[in-house]
Amino acid sequence: MLKRLATTAALTLLLVSCAGGPPPEPPAPPPLDPIGTYDITVALEGMEILGVMVIRGSAEAGYTGSVDTDAGGAALAGIVVDGQTLSFTVPEAGVSARVTFEGEGFSGGMEGAMGNAIIFGKRRAGR
Repeated sequence: MLKRLATTAALTLLLVSCAGGPPPEPPAPPPLDPIGTYDITVALEGMEILGVMVIRGSAEAGYTGSVDTDAGGAALAGIVVDGQTLSFTVPEAGVSARVTFEGEGFSGGMEGAMGNAIIFGKRRAGR
């Protein structure tokens, strides 16, 4: 009788602990604030092009930006934030890019007339 009571209690405890469902999802990261100055590297056909990318503005008013690399400078257009992803174009170069942020850095890809490239960067301290 005592053995049956212990087994029943153990089963009841197991069922109660499992009934809570899966653990809750971790909270979403805070909204991306892309404003700042970034040291960037573009890897294209075995070459690394170093540069600086600057993003200004706000979510409400819209973002503007520019990029200045060893290959020249240009304005960024169509800057859109979606979660932790930032997309933009460089109209002068016929390039579109999409990068994903993690902490103060990002990585992603670019595509355009010159082919596909990898881009990554890190935000400078002090924005």
